[in-house]
Amino acid sequence: METQPASILCKLVLRASTRRWLFLILLAISMIFSGCLSATPTITPGPLTTPTPSPLPTATPTPQPLGHPTNPLIFGVVAFEDQPGVAESATRLAEQLTEKTGLSVQSLPVDTYQALLKGLGARKVHIAWLPPLTYLFASQHGLARAALLTSHFGVYLYGTQFLANASSGFTLYFDPVRGVNLADASVALSQFDGRRPCWVDYTSASGYLVPAGLLALHGIHTTEPAFTRSHAGVVRSLYVQGICDFGATFSISGDPRTSSAVLNDLPDALQRIPILWRSDPIIPNVNLSLITGLPESTEKQLVDAFLELASSPEGLALLSSSAGEYQIEALKPIDDLLYDPLREVLDALQVNLNELIGK
Repeated sequence: METQPASILCKLVLRASTRRWLFLILLAISMIFSGCLSATPTITPGPLTTPTPSPLPTATPTPQPLGHPTNPLIFGVVAFEDQPGVAESATRLAEQLTEKTGLSVQSLPVDTYQALLKGLGARKVHIAWLPPLTYLFASQHGLARAALLTSHFGVYLYGTQFLANASSGFTLYFDPVRGVNLADASVALSQFDGRRPCWVDYTSASGYLVPAGLLALHGIHTTEPAFTRSHAGVVRSLYVQGICDFGATFSISGDPRTSSAVLNDLPDALQRIPILWRSDPIIPNVNLSLITGLPESTEKQLVDAFLELASSPEGLALLSSSAGEYQIEALKPIDDLLYDPLREVLDALQVNLNELIGK
């Protein structure tokens, strides 16, 4: 019985001890969770970045007008391999133009008319000498406008003449003494219907394009032509006969029947090969063209400077050498309407001007 109270006491102590440890454990857990919940999260800063400032607006530079030293006018010339002096002459001419106009002018030699037209189209060439069919292409595409026309062999424009052997039986509708036609084209040319022509070549303005265009314009059809490759060749072919019935050559600016290449062998060519009919002078010589859209004042300065140069033998020599040794005897202002008669006959022939660049 004495051990019973002691046993009870031990149990009480043990229970008290257990509750104490339980209390301590719960207290520790409570403190741990309380610390976790109240702890301040740690933030790791990223790398520092400097904001990029917005670019400030810049003023767009105003382009200088053509003729300013930073935006010079370009005089384009075609300098073939066999014409080494053209580029040098063009440079001297550009210097003269600069001196006379106060505008900055520079020269640009190119090796083909295709390159020259490309420069006009890109507005990197502003002044150029252009032959008539090449000019028509440039005008058709709005690249350039004729400003001045050259006098060559005493004329500004030339034409074509229809020829035949005196024994051919054709009617002559041209008076060589007065230099006038005796009938209009529709009458005079109708006698060639169904006959065979002699032409120079497909690119010759007076030796094929204009005479064939006149026939087409009046509804006159011929047989398969013969091409002689030269104007003198047309005369020779008609003289010997059997090659063709009639032919055409240049006129007004000269007459191939009187050339040494013909008269040396055929002294009676003028009598044996008469003119049957002659066109008006509708083929302009080489012109000076300016790019479209130039200010009127700039055009006037350039035209006046070229006319001043053409007023002296030295100036004409410089102009001629810059045009590929094309003999320029004078210059005169012209309008594009001057080319309308030529356009009309070429349209009748349905000519493709792309194939005639350089002519």
